[in-house]
Amino acid sequence: MQVKPMSLFLQLAAIDLKSYFRNSFALFFTFLFPVLLLFLLMLAFGGDNGPTKIDVKVAGNGPRAEKYMEDMQNILGHSQGIIFNIQTATETNMANEKGVVVTIPADATQKVRILVQKDAPLSSFNSIYPLMLVNSMQEIDYEKWDFVLNVVEDGEAEIMQGFKYGQYLIPGLIGMILISTSLFGFCTFLVEQRAKGAFKAYHLYPLQKWKFIAAFTSTRFLILLAFSFVFLIVADKVYGMDGVFNLALIGKLTLLISLGALTFLSLALLISSRIMAVGMVTGIANLLFYPATFASDLYIPQGGFPEIVKTIANLFPLGPFAAAMRDITYKGAALSDISYALGLMSVWTIACFGLTLVLFKWTKD
Repeated sequence: MQVKPMSLFLQLAAIDLKSYFRNSFALFFTFLFPVLLLFLLMLAFGGDNGPTKIDVKVAGNGPRAEKYMEDMQNILGHSQGIIFNIQTATETNMANEKGVVVTIPADATQKVRILVQKDAPLSSFNSIYPLMLVNSMQEIDYEKWDFVLNVVEDGEAEIMQGFKYGQYLIPGLIGMILISTSLFGFCTFLVEQRAKGAFKAYHLYPLQKWKFIAAFTSTRFLILLAFSFVFLIVADKVYGMDGVFNLALIGKLTLLISLGALTFLSLALLISSRIMAVGMVTGIANLLFYPATFASDLYIPQGGFPEIVKTIANLFPLGPFAAAMRDITYKGAALSDISYALGLMSVWTIACFGLTLVLFKWTKD
């Protein structure tokens, strides 16, 4: 008896769904990993919902001190979430025991000294790291100090382009969910199935290749769409990020998340279309995932990155997706305001699906 194409389509989708929920690796990257990352990052930085001002007082005279002052202004001027008030140390500002003191001896053989409060919070110590990059790490004698480092002052600058850290982070983690599930929960699964010979019989059935691909993609798409909404709404309410989830916003989010999910699933399909070894596809997935999430403004601001890194990252759909999520969720942006992200993801999706239809192999032979 001939199997109807629709019945076979549903059977394949059911097979993929069962395989997904049996794959602990895929479940971890879809559900547990983003929740853990959200908890840890909000614990460390979630209190920084306003700009932090740090007074940096430079003590020293001569060309060496001038060079350090110039370098610090160039490096620290890129900070988006912290205001570095770099100034020459004077008797007046030294009397105010706040900030950081950088002492630069005229003698180049002597070390630069950076002094900072010994009981400052974690986020304050992280703010000092750019200072330690100035010139050579070997030159800096880093000590702790009893001055107050972290001074919050309202209204002097916008943090994360005007977002609270949670408003910046949560949409970024949704982008991470889409790409991590696609690469580690879908791409690797397809290669494993091919390596086991599970696809050998499928191309003999009365089902076109694109329908086979659609069947295996549909389950992951629905899982990603549903969990992205749950993650966004629950995280927003738990951390009090003030999102207003009305019908208009839900409609825009549905379009954006759907297109984002299709974009990264199509990329996963393309990667898996010809690769035969599970170890190789895992390596490629790692090689793509970590640089992409690090450089795409998901949970680390791009402010201090070189322009070439920003340019490349903005051509990859992950960063524009996260930026569009923030804008429509917390700034009330219209679809026209995120047209670049929608257009870029559409191009990537069409290109990846098209190439997959040409390159996809059923078996290792």
